[in-house]
Amino acid sequence: MWWNLKYSIDFPFGFFLYIWVDVIFIKESTKAILVMFDNKKAWFPKAWIVRIKHDKDSNKAKIKISEYYWAKKFE
Repeated sequence: MWWNLKYSIDFPFGFFLYIWVDVIFIKESTKAILVMFDNKKAWFPKAWIVRIKHDKDSNKAKIKISEYYWAKKFE
């Protein structure tokens, strides 16, 4: 059967659309990162971020985050 406990737990939380966003990486703490996008700075909790790809040569980065959380910060 395709319905299992894991699916039941993930159902209300697992259906997000994720996007990759190019940002300028400013600062990182143990629980959050500070980024700049379109001359606006914002702290993002690391729990919201799925993946971070750092550019080794500069302070630019790509973050994978849900559209919901992205819109929540930059409304």
